[in-house]
Amino acid sequence: MRLWFKTLISNRFFQVSAGILVTMMIGGLVIQVLETGEITEGDTPFWWAIVTMTTVGYGDYSPSSPQGRLFAIIIMFIGISLVSLLTASISSIFVVQNIREGKGLEKLNLKNHIILCGWNPSAIRVLESIYDRIIQTKENEVVLVNDLDEKEIAQIKNKFPKMTVHFVAGDFTHEEILLKANLLMSNTVVILPNIAAGENEPHDEKTVFATLTIKNMDSSLRVIAYIHDRENLTHIKRANADEVVVVDDMSTHLLASHVIEPGVPQIANQLINSGSSYHFKRRQIPDEFVGKTYNTLFNHFRSTDGSILIGLYAEDENLGIGEILSTDTSALDEFIERKLKEGGVPLHDQSKIHVSVNPKKNYVLQDGEHAIIIP
Repeated sequence: MRLWFKTLISNRFFQVSAGILVTMMIGGLVIQVLETGEITEGDTPFWWAIVTMTTVGYGDYSPSSPQGRLFAIIIMFIGISLVSLLTASISSIFVVQNIREGKGLEKLNLKNHIILCGWNPSAIRVLESIYDRIIQTKENEVVLVNDLDEKEIAQIKNKFPKMTVHFVAGDFTHEEILLKANLLMSNTVVILPNIAAGENEPHDEKTVFATLTIKNMDSSLRVIAYIHDRENLTHIKRANADEVVVVDDMSTHLLASHVIEPGVPQIANQLINSGSSYHFKRRQIPDEFVGKTYNTLFNHFRSTDGSILIGLYAEDENLGIGEILSTDTSALDEFIERKLKEGGVPLHDQSKIHVSVNPKKNYVLQDGEHAIIIP
């Protein structure tokens, strides 16, 4: 209680507010002594004092004696000073908050946002791809969690004016830093291979550790992990990342296609480039098509806007065996887990999104499936 009172007394906003209150009380009491008439009746003296302090000056009441007018001048100057200090105190609260947000020190109050952890030279291309798609939705907020300086963050924000970019400074493997980014209310977390200061190559160990930390905080959060070295694929899957992307996989396939199948990589680039008019898009399947054939939906998209339906995907909402076991650390669970591993039974699904490319024409559409189209 004593600490709380001491903190309150030392607060500048409280000090200025208390000064205004005390000045109003003293001003009202003194004017009652110096003046006579309506200005001294009831709560009128205190009304006059606060009006005089704020320099509003309605003119409904005013002192008539020389000493009363002199005292009014003193109240005016005290009021101007205190009100100015009050305005400055309120403004400083917002200024400090903006400064802290700019430095990445403020806890964010967001939901359904995307968190991008880590930074490397390819991160800006990831943001560009997100930007081209996210500006078409209402959920256009992205939080960067890394160790960039304010100048670099400002340049990123200027590059994407239609996307709200927030920043949290710090190590994204620490829970307190992730909580500042409001991780538990986020939609998706993307973890990039991070390049620390003074290093030239990213390391996947931090990506694995960050995935473990996030999944420990909330196992239902969707985590997409980018790794630099294919040898770490096993480790990141054990960390239970929902999706894993090996950074050099696509470039390797495209390079081989340029040699063996010219034309294929050019088309592939059109399909995955977010700036292209023909890049892959997902669409909701209208309810009336659930239970009908794939060919019926194909014809619907083709006849409606000329789009080509190329496949379907569905998100698996079932818990894996590993997720169920991880909720308890009993000896029985440890025994079950050990036996499953010895028997070669995977504890976690390889992917929680199941894709079917160009299924048969008579394939029956299921509830919960979504369409992938080329516009």
